[in-house]
Amino acid sequence: MKKIVIVLLAVMFIGSAVFAQTVQEKKSAAEKATTIVGKVVNVTVAEPAKGITAGAITVADETGKATTFTVKSTAKILTHALNVITLDKLKIGEKVKIKASKENEALSIKEAK
Repeated sequence: MKKIVIVLLAVMFIGSAVFAQTVQEKKSAAEKATTIVGKVVNVTVAEPAKGITAGAITVADETGKATTFTVKSTAKILTHALNVITLDKLKIGEKVKIKASKENEALSIKEAK
C-alpha cells in the first residue's frame, strides 16, 4: 500500500512539473508576438518551382513605415468574416491585422474593416 501511494505522489509531481513547463513556454511565445495593422503594399506567394519557399507580405502602417513579413504555410490567413483564405487572395491597399514573431514571421493575418 505504501508503494502505491509513493508511486502516485511521484506521478503527480512529475505531471505537474511537465504541465507548468508547457504553460510557461506558451506564455513566452505569446509575449514575443507583436501586432501591426496597416495596408498591404506587396504580396509574394511561395513558388517552390522558382525557389521561393515562403511567401511574404509587406504592410505599411498609418505612418507610412513599411514592414515585410515572411508568411509560411502554417500561418492562418482569414477574411474579416473569419473564412480561411490563401495569401494570393489579399489585395494591395487592403487593410490587414498581422500577428508576427519578433523575427517578422507572420503567425496570422486577418483582413480588417
